[in-house]
Amino acid sequence: MPKKAEAKTGSSKKEVVKKTTTVKKDVKAEKKETKKTADKEVSKKNIKANPVEKTVDQNSNSSNLKFESSSYKEKVAEIENNILQKIKENPGITGKAFRKLVSVNKLMETGAHIGLTSRRWNPKMKKYIYTKKGSNHIIDLLHTVISLNVAYNFLVDLVKANEFESSPVLIVGTKGKTIKNHVKEQAKRARCFYINERWLGGTLTNFSTITKSVSKFNNLILLHKTGDIEKYTKKEQVELKKETERYAKFFSGIRTMKELPKAIVLTDPETNKIAIKEAKKLGIPVIAICNTNANPDLVDYVIPANNYSIKSVYLLIGLLCDAIAEGRGLPKLFAEKKDEEIILPEVIKKKPENRKIS
Repeated sequence: MPKKAEAKTGSSKKEVVKKTTTVKKDVKAEKKETKKTADKEVSKKNIKANPVEKTVDQNSNSSNLKFESSSYKEKVAEIENNILQKIKENPGITGKAFRKLVSVNKLMETGAHIGLTSRRWNPKMKKYIYTKKGSNHIIDLLHTVISLNVAYNFLVDLVKANEFESSPVLIVGTKGKTIKNHVKEQAKRARCFYINERWLGGTLTNFSTITKSVSKFNNLILLHKTGDIEKYTKKEQVELKKETERYAKFFSGIRTMKELPKAIVLTDPETNKIAIKEAKKLGIPVIAICNTNANPDLVDYVIPANNYSIKSVYLLIGLLCDAIAEGRGLPKLFAEKKDEEIILPEVIKKKPENRKIS
């Protein structure tokens, strides 16, 4: 058989196969269309028979939203009432008379009750966990409210007992620019010491060496303030400015600290384990915001709460600084205020770190 004839027969076979496949596709499409039309007709009949169902379906989204918002408020009120009832039943649970420093609604608004994922939890935090929702643990706000009260009262008493000292409290927050700035602002407001950069090993245990560095930093500040820096050459002036900036980064918050602090407040005990170890060696009590991944055995005053939420840390550090302010007789910003008076911005502006000489 010649090659041309073979090619013709091959092409004709291909054409036949193509035609059969297209016919099959058309049949399938027709079947789908008939099914769709049948379903539409059935749904129309059902709507005519039950016109109420149509209106319910149309308004389901809006009604659900309204229900969710109202049920959330009711749920928060119920949680708060339960917590207050438990505290009333056990009046000695907070050590002193219970003070409602902040509402449960405000704590939940900041996400203070939301813990980390269950795979990151520390089993020692079990007693502070209420339940598990999805992959995250939920912190029991009863413990948060009680421990916050205990830590607050401790700080008030400590500051009052050491009223003639410059400040007996050191606040440490070294995670994230926003937290760093907030720690600095709140510490200045309460007139206490702070560290918002990397914790230098030996800050407490090797305090004599740290004080030497701090005094050198203070001498450099004097050089700038008095204008004696002009006596040096331009090259030396540049080097001295760089050195001053480097010292300012680590020692700005403790440059007037002449003695070891009587207590330390930490925003995250996991990022500042060295600080806790040093405090433990010297017998300095530690107050810390502990998430579900923390080891509570290392902390003297555990405040179980979400320390990954900027709003949560913003509120809790503000409350603890209010305790220091109260001990000094200064005005408070957060403690015992109404929810409307506590302003927590949606996005806290990240201010550039001020490393100028202060």
